[in-house]
This record gives sequence, structure tokens and C-alpha cells, in this order.
Amino acid sequence: MGINRIDHAAIRVGDLGRALAWYEDVLGLTVLSRDADTVHLACRGKAADITLVKGTQSLENFTFGVDDQEDLDRVESILKKEGVTAERLNGDSRPGEGATLKFHLPSGHEMRLCTGGAERRAGISDFDSKGSHVPTDMDHLNLLGEVDPAVMRDFLMMIGFKSSLNISVGGQLAGIWLRGSAYDHDIAYMRAVRPSDRLHHVAFAVEDGNHYFRLSDRLMDTGHRWEFGPGRHNAGLGKSTGFGTNNYAYAFDPFGNRNEFSSGMEQFADDTPPLDADIAPEQMTEVMNGWGYEMAETFMTVGS
Repeated sequence: MGINRIDHAAIRVGDLGRALAWYEDVLGLTVLSRDADTVHLACRGKAADITLVKGTQSLENFTFGVDDQEDLDRVESILKKEGVTAERLNGDSRPGEGATLKFHLPSGHEMRLCTGGAERRAGISDFDSKGSHVPTDMDHLNLLGEVDPAVMRDFLMMIGFKSSLNISVGGQLAGIWLRGSAYDHDIAYMRAVRPSDRLHHVAFAVEDGNHYFRLSDRLMDTGHRWEFGPGRHNAGLGKSTGFGTNNYAYAFDPFGNRNEFSSGMEQFADDTPPLDADIAPEQMTEVMNGWGYEMAETFMTVGS
């Protein structure tokens, strides 16, 4: 019982053909189905991991996996008691989607929970790269908005997430990281610098350092570069283990949607206390990059 990891994200792109030049041709994702307005892609297998929706940019919706209908019933009951509108869907919006519950977060983001059907558990990560540069699975996502991060944290914990990391800057809570699974974090939320931004990044899973090498070479061979990384986050300020210490690399798709490629998340018991970090503004680079002294300026100012 409970919430697993992210199972799917749908993002808006200005042109499906240009978007596929990145997600299919460069990253190596597989097209499962396509129509005039949407393309469903998978890192592997027959269940869609990401859907491209014809639009402009940013996040359309996202889905976390659960094991069975009882998990959907539990969350729906909680939402009803809190006066939050929720809707049951048939689970036919993408390949691999089972029974689904749709609702909105306090920030306005559309969130869904879904079962995976008899053939798979939804929201279970696969990290085996099989020697390829292709990302192995969805890993997590980081939302942006204007709502108080504490409000978002309380809502997500109410439906079953556990708090992992809270970062305050100059005494003001700026970002929260939570987990549905045992992994370091599955969802994050930060205050948006630009009020219109709603997505900081959607993250794919990579296996290890060698996977980063292959993916980095793939980007170079196709005329692309990382925005920031590869590196290791440093929420503990000098600790390579603990909450907020996963490896990262970031790049933009053709429409300004940031993709992260994440690895090395530790796993924690459900009752592990979160890390609460209060930093000065000048420490942000050190927190975000434990391996160097630089951080792309766009990283903290540009979302989609």
C-alpha cells in the first residue's frame, strides 16, 4: 500500500517533429503511438514514460504509480474529506495506464495516480542501462509555482508522501523534496523566480557514471551540450551521502523544457527524519554542486 515513484509525465512542446528530434533521435526513446497532437514514448517496454503534447512548453500533467485500486480509494477518500475535487478516469489516455485518479495540487498542477494493470506495477524504476546511452526510466520531477512550499509539502504528505529535504534561503522556505518510495526524492517543488513558470525539470533515470559518459558523448556527437553537470548535489554541505546528494546532469529540449538525468539516489526508511537546511543566498551554488564551484545562471532563474 502507498505511492510508488513517478510513472509518467506529459509535457507541452511547440512542434512534435522538432521535439522528436531530441527525445527520439538524441535520447533514443521509442515512439509507442502518435496522432496529430500527441506522441507517447517509452524509455523501454510498452508503457509510455513521457507524452509530448502539441502546445508551447511546460508541464501538462504527471502521474505517480500505485499498486492497486485500494490505493486509489484511500487517496480519493482523503481528498474528499479535505474538499478536494478528484475524478476517476478509465486509464486509456496512454499505453500502460491502468485505473486512474486525477486531482489538482494547491499550486494548480494536475496530478494523477494510476495502477499499471496485471502485467506491471506502476511507478517501479528500472536502472539497467544495458550498455546504452538511452535513459532507463522516469525518475522524478521538480515543480515550480507561487504557492508557499509548506502548503505543498503538507498536501503531499497528507496523501502519503514522506518529507526528505527542506531548503530555506535566508530563513524563508524555498524548496521541498519528498518521496513516495524509499528513494531520496520522487517529487520536488520550488518557488518560481518567473511567475509563469510551472516546471523546473522532468527527470530521467540513468544507471551510473559510465552511463553519463555514454550520454554525454551522444549529446556531443549530435551537436548538444549540458546546461549544468554532470555533478553531485550537496544539500548536506560537504557530505556525499544523505538526502539531497544524487548525481545530476541537465539539458534543455528544443522548447525550453529542462530534462534532468539522475542517478545515485540513496534509499531511506519511512521514519527517517528529513534534512532541514537553512542557507545564505551565496551558498546556493555549493548546495547544488558539490563537485565544483560553478552553477549555470539559468539553473535557478529559468523554468518552463
